[in-house]
Amino acid sequence: MARVGIGGIFHETNTFAAPTGLADFKVLRGVEISSFSRGARTYLGGLIDETGALGFDAVPLLYAEATPSGTVRREIYVALREELVEQAAASDLDALLLSIHGAGVVEDIDSLEEDLCAALRQRLGDKIPMVATLDLHGNIRQRLGDLCSALFPVRLNPHIDQYERGVEAARCLCEIVLSKADFDTAIEQVPMLFPPVPTSMPAFVELDGLCTEIEKQEDVACARVMHGFPYVDVPCIGASVVVVARRNGTDDARRLARRIAAALWERRDQIKVQSLPPEGAIQEAMQDGRTIVINEFSDNTGAGSPGDGTHLLSALIAAGARSCFSHIFDPVTVAQAAAAGVGAHINVDLGGRSDALLGPPIQADAEVLGLNDGLFRVKSPMGTGEMIDLGLLATLRIGGVDVVVSSGRRQTLDDGPFIKAGIDITQFPIVALKSSQHFKAWFEPRYARIVTTDPPGLSPVDVSKLHRRRLQRSMWPISLDVNYRAEHQAGQEPA
Repeated sequence: MARVGIGGIFHETNTFAAPTGLADFKVLRGVEISSFSRGARTYLGGLIDETGALGFDAVPLLYAEATPSGTVRREIYVALREELVEQAAASDLDALLLSIHGAGVVEDIDSLEEDLCAALRQRLGDKIPMVATLDLHGNIRQRLGDLCSALFPVRLNPHIDQYERGVEAARCLCEIVLSKADFDTAIEQVPMLFPPVPTSMPAFVELDGLCTEIEKQEDVACARVMHGFPYVDVPCIGASVVVVARRNGTDDARRLARRIAAALWERRDQIKVQSLPPEGAIQEAMQDGRTIVINEFSDNTGAGSPGDGTHLLSALIAAGARSCFSHIFDPVTVAQAAAAGVGAHINVDLGGRSDALLGPPIQADAEVLGLNDGLFRVKSPMGTGEMIDLGLLATLRIGGVDVVVSSGRRQTLDDGPFIKAGIDITQFPIVALKSSQHFKAWFEPRYARIVTTDPPGLSPVDVSKLHRRRLQRSMWPISLDVNYRAEHQAGQEPA
């Protein structure tokens, strides 16, 4: 029975946010990985379940993940990397499956994923098959494709197909191990930089159709569009196309990647996010007459923003809008509420602690409605079954707004945080939350309308607002005179 190691270091890095340390990581070892992934529709869940279903011996190694945040401290990453590499080397493996993101950045290391895979290759050798799943928001280049036997990015945003991509990667690895199949992974970079957008957008529906058509070809294992992650300042950034095809003496993978890249480039002007300032979003919601969801795009912890921005919440309070809000990250205020107890009134300086860009603290009288643990499982198709821990939650009432205040960072995916905080969202005309796209997997089928607001923050709709110093090529739409032809750009990438 082939022994297949399973692990990874998973982080989406926003280099404009505060650095990421060890306390920010959840580190799982051995059987902890299996327990964490049991019943979860995640990359790891798919990798582990399918490896066992194929009759292989799944060997969980080390898996570390953190909520998206700032650049990872070098000493933390190196310690995790070395532990994973040494475990892999000591486990007598026949193959390796990795769950990695694609947009990880470490101090002095521009690509966490390239560095990790290079370290594993150096220690394990070139012959051991190594297949990885990726987030479609990865910033990747050809070197990662050369280090791995195959790559399988998630197709959809929200990422409701994580589990399926894990299954897909495990099946590909099985073919490599049992049939000695040899795959070529082509990565075609496209000079486009855009904010997180849903793959339900017509341009991406068309592109997914093209990728699906290409995947029907006998030798093609994977054809995907990577959106890239814009909230980072490294040389390799932006959209790309990944095609994995069996080697047959031709350049099919590269040719097909260029074809998809050209189709992506042709649709660039269709990729837009409509947003309003907070006051405008609230006014529209109050006039609509239906229950409306307002999402604060620019302070999304799922994109590395701190989660303590006050722009939308301040506007809701000022407007006197009856609403509920999930959630603002402020451990200090949670501790203050816990000390005072349920039913108490406290004078808060809520939020606004991390960065002046995200707004000042809200100074107000707040009634403590509840204190609860923030532990629950995701119901949304986006990560169904995954265990979330938001730490202690305080439910505060400030004016007409019932606010969930958390001591842990995580974007709102479904009504889980509200339920744990004792809030029935069906009783509010406005449901406000911090997220860019992933919340839509649960909220969109249930609510008549979603209004996006984009106040100042570290994950803005307008990606040109963030000052970058390290870009080595012009990127659309920061520069509108970018010239790109896929057949000419193939293989070119920043050093």
